[in-house]
Amino acid sequence: MGLKMKNIGEVKTKNIYSWLIFGLIILNIVAFIFLANKLYFRIDLTEGQKYSIGKPTVDLLKQLNDPLIIEYYYNDKAKEVSEMALIIQYIEDMLKEYESAGRGKVNVLIKEVSYEKKPQETAELEEQGLQPFSLSESGQTESKSLLGLSGIILKYKKDQKVLSAVYSDMGFEFRLDVEIKKLISSEKESIAILTASENKNIYKEYQYVRQVAEKEYSDVRVMDPGTNIPKEVSTIIILGGDTLTDYDIFQIDQFLMNGGKAFVALNGLTVEIQQQGIFALPSSSKLLTLLESYGIKVNKDLVGDNDSYNPLPQRQGLFVQQNRYPIWPKIKSTNFNKKNAIVDKLEGLNIFWGSSIDADDKIKSQVEFLFKTTDKSWVQKQDYKLDIETYKYPMQEGVKSYNLACAFSGNLNSFFTGKDVPKNEKNSTVTYEGSRLDKGNTKIVVVANEFFLQSDFAGNDELLFLMNSVDWLSKDQSLISIRNKGKFTKPLDKAINQQQTDFFKTIIIGFTTFFIPVIFIAFGIILNLRRKIRDKKLKESFL
Repeated sequence: MGLKMKNIGEVKTKNIYSWLIFGLIILNIVAFIFLANKLYFRIDLTEGQKYSIGKPTVDLLKQLNDPLIIEYYYNDKAKEVSEMALIIQYIEDMLKEYESAGRGKVNVLIKEVSYEKKPQETAELEEQGLQPFSLSESGQTESKSLLGLSGIILKYKKDQKVLSAVYSDMGFEFRLDVEIKKLISSEKESIAILTASENKNIYKEYQYVRQVAEKEYSDVRVMDPGTNIPKEVSTIIILGGDTLTDYDIFQIDQFLMNGGKAFVALNGLTVEIQQQGIFALPSSSKLLTLLESYGIKVNKDLVGDNDSYNPLPQRQGLFVQQNRYPIWPKIKSTNFNKKNAIVDKLEGLNIFWGSSIDADDKIKSQVEFLFKTTDKSWVQKQDYKLDIETYKYPMQEGVKSYNLACAFSGNLNSFFTGKDVPKNEKNSTVTYEGSRLDKGNTKIVVVANEFFLQSDFAGNDELLFLMNSVDWLSKDQSLISIRNKGKFTKPLDKAINQQQTDFFKTIIIGFTTFFIPVIFIAFGIILNLRRKIRDKKLKESFL
């Protein structure tokens, strides 16, 4: 009898332990759900960490001395377009990352507005700088034309910056970081754009260059030959070089000797497009001579690529024919220098009537070639032909690749050592006022082509390359890594509208937040019942 009572006591103790363990499991699950709703954390396993902010962003937020307020506004109509709804969700997720990384210094406000329900509120937002944009979505049974609103207002101390229209995930983190840096940085970086091509100006032929530069820099100076480079400028973009005088060359030389940086885009040939046809002659630009004195030689040749090029369209009656035109090389992703941050993420680049580029042995250790043609390329060194008929058939044999761009970083000797300061032929009232040095440390990016940045030719890839280069010259290179972030496919991108997206999200949230815990609870109850049945049988066997 005593043995039976002892065994019954042990069974009751085990029963109490089982209930205690079950209770602790329930408490842990409840605590986990509560903390999951209070704390924000994610593990990003996507390629390129597209759902997470990068280290450059984290480092930027560490510079905050005062609270940064990020207000994101979007309207209800924007969410009716499925693609825009995904972008809105992406922005919300990314802003939570900013708030988390800010460690109390970043406050995020996300608000949905409506033109129909609260017109006064949306009008006030537009007055602050947010710009509405048209949205359209075509379905099987209907086509909608909507007015969308999606923009961000940044507030820091008494200053404010606005991202007026955010309707793409491409480069969102970079755009936001640029505006934050403008807002919190005490040092305002200035860049200058010098257009030096005959009959071309920054407001027409190179308008896109000016536009992308002004998006990223608060101080962009537009220059003409014969004017002085402002003292505040740290980086200069030089487009062409035909109209530069000896005075301009002297200025550029001394700008580099004093630590300035330069992006240079110029051809080894002068290409003229006239009604009679297209002609090319060797360039007589003084800038070519300056670069060659440094050891960077832009050759006076014309590069053609038999393996990768852009065809030249030509209208014939009612049809447009795509003609073979190898002197418009298209750079493949495999022909970019993957060790250089400027081009390692680029997938393609278009060059038009480009020249080859070489570097002297004296500076080769300080030079990185950025991209080249395929090994099926060739060059014309004289009797330059640009007409279509010459290239309709593969008459030229391509046997090697040619470098088309390079990046230099290091010390240089002045081209004007021991020489007098040239007179300013274009404006005698403007004289050189800076300090004169015979050597200096600088950085230069040279592309042996200026056409690729003209408005008729420049696309996203070409402008991306330009701004990557300017970043490499003047700003933190780490920002380049997040410039092209975005443009991904989310798990819910198969939803045909926002209602379906919300439905899928509800299922996923419900499954992860409630269904899985219920499974654990049910599993615990089943184990407990099994123990209870086993203990009951054990008791009956002893009684």
